[in-house]
Amino acid sequence: MILVIQINQQKEKRQLGMLVISLAVIIILGTSLFSGCVQQQGQQGESIVLIGRDSTSGTREFFWTFVMGKANFSASLLEKNSNGAVQQTVSQTPGAIGYVGLGYVDSTVKALKINNITANVQNVLAGTYPISRDLYMFTKGNATGATKEFILYIQSTEGQAIVTQEGYVPLQNTSHYNTSGKTLSGTLTVSGSTTVLPITDKAATAFKVLYPDLTVTVTGGGSGAGISAVSQGTADIGMSSRDLQSSEQGKGLVKHVIAKDGIAIIVNPQNTYVTGLTLAQLKSIYLGEITNWKDLSK
Repeated sequence: MILVIQINQQKEKRQLGMLVISLAVIIILGTSLFSGCVQQQGQQGESIVLIGRDSTSGTREFFWTFVMGKANFSASLLEKNSNGAVQQTVSQTPGAIGYVGLGYVDSTVKALKINNITANVQNVLAGTYPISRDLYMFTKGNATGATKEFILYIQSTEGQAIVTQEGYVPLQNTSHYNTSGKTLSGTLTVSGSTTVLPITDKAATAFKVLYPDLTVTVTGGGSGAGISAVSQGTADIGMSSRDLQSSEQGKGLVKHVIAKDGIAIIVNPQNTYVTGLTLAQLKSIYLGEITNWKDLSK
């Protein structure tokens, strides 16, 4: 009886030992395989997909001048004809990066810090966010009539409330718009920048409530198109997210600042490689020198 019990105990010990060894082998193999997958993914990284604006865009012009130092963009840049198109493409494309006005940043994209500064209204007003600019309306000569009143409305406290609602940076020290003794009728045509477009669209709707006999038509097309239209007399106001180029000066255009803006650098929300970039890194990306997100997360 004692012999049988001892033999059974020895068998149980051997079986337990084999089980422990088997579990150890499984854990080691599993860890090795899992580590190999992670390492392989890390080695591959994710290719950067460059999204930008077309040649008529004031946002592109400002970005090219301020960020790129007027160096050529990478040949792989995918050009889009509006801020909305850039935003939509980035939101739907893993690995994508783009640049848009602050008003186009929402939950469908992730805005990156630049030089460790967040792209928001407060930092643009404080002058700390590095990619900031004024937004303009241009007129042929001094603004008069409905053109003058519409610009005054946008620059007023009421107009700047719309600027704020649309996610842009309002002008400071404004006053309320005064309609006393004013009647307007006819047609007012505004065209140009897709950055300024959301502000102008909302302002036009509110302005027509004040002056129901006035028709206001607002179209996009880009800053270059807007400046060209007002220069040629086919629009009363040209919207622009950049100042005049040398070729556009000397044509009698008058500049009106209607808001401020920051250019937000956006990536797909699934991007876990970076939360911010330096201006130098941003330039290298759009030059095509950095082509994979893993190279920025080392």
